[in-house]
Amino acid sequence: MISRSVLYRSMALACLVFLACSIAASQSNSGYVDPAVTELKNQVLQQEKKYTGSYKGEPWATSSLNDSNIKAATAQTISAAQIAAGQATSANYMAKTDSFLKAAASNGYYVLSASEFIAKSATEANWAIVDIRPAQLYSTGHIAGAINIPLENLISQMGIIPAGQKVAVYCSADTNAALAVQTLRVYGDREAFILSGGVAAWQAAGMPLVT
Repeated sequence: MISRSVLYRSMALACLVFLACSIAASQSNSGYVDPAVTELKNQVLQQEKKYTGSYKGEPWATSSLNDSNIKAATAQTISAAQIAAGQATSANYMAKTDSFLKAAASNGYYVLSASEFIAKSATEANWAIVDIRPAQLYSTGHIAGAINIPLENLISQMGIIPAGQKVAVYCSADTNAALAVQTLRVYGDREAFILSGGVAAWQAAGMPLVT
């Protein structure tokens, strides 16, 4: 299908040729030919012969207006090393996720009840608690010492969690905590667990909240 720009250009060329020929004919009848008109006619006719129907006389297969060429050029800017590095990184995370899933059942699906966590943290000092609820809920009451990192900010703020510590994660919904635990274990190499039931279970176990 002929594009609109090509159609307009063809029409313009036809008009110029007609104009040049008309002027030349009228001058021919009078016996005088203006050199400028002759030059204009030659230029228009020569340009028409050169015109191929594609942008600036370029074949469409190599034209800069061809979207496929733009995409191909963009793809060529990605080096083989970058592709290899990306594949290696993806394979690494897939392996970590595979290990996470295979070990889930034998690790109680990484879930700790409030009473289990209270008992463990009483004998193990290397625990960090992460509250992944929005800041507004955190401010209304949270477990003492809990670090507030809303779930959507977990990747960017993961470095806030002290290194070398086990991590207990809680939220209003355990499903959100499960997402955070998987993210911490796969992408952060952290030994993370779901603190099941969140603040409600914590209070039910007789433990206070702070504001």
